[in-house]
Amino acid sequence: MAEMPTWTLTYHARPMSLNVERAGNRFQRAPLVKEWRDAYRWLAAEDRIPPLQWIHVEARPQYRTARSLPDTAACVGSVKAAIDGLVDAGVLPDDGPELVRRVTFHAPEVVRSLHSDRLVLTIYGPVAAVEAERARRFKSVLGTHELLPPGSNP
Repeated sequence: MAEMPTWTLTYHARPMSLNVERAGNRFQRAPLVKEWRDAYRWLAAEDRIPPLQWIHVEARPQYRTARSLPDTAACVGSVKAAIDGLVDAGVLPDDGPELVRRVTFHAPEVVRSLHSDRLVLTIYGPVAAVEAERARRFKSVLGTHELLPPGSNP
């Protein structure tokens, strides 16, 4: 059996904790969610991830110091926004349970050599059987929208 295609996407920012997400109202939360969603849309497009039949996601939050390490899975808001970004990039048509089959949260890891905190997502999934048509549409979307890194000014 062939090995499952894998992509690793890393965004260098402190993952939004569940406590931060719960603390604000939807208007305060919107810019944070948009940042993570846009970041992973851009990363998926940059890595040219093709349309996939379904995915498994592994989330690995990494921090520069052990000071105030969050609980395992506290980065769920960032991961949900990242998966929405994969949908925006055309990797999946939707993020329902038939397409996002598993999300695994690893315990936060301290990596002292990092220049910033980050969230590393590993995406596993088979390339869609109708990839030719979907890839054509994916490329046409990329051709009509300028993708800028999050935080860039046009």
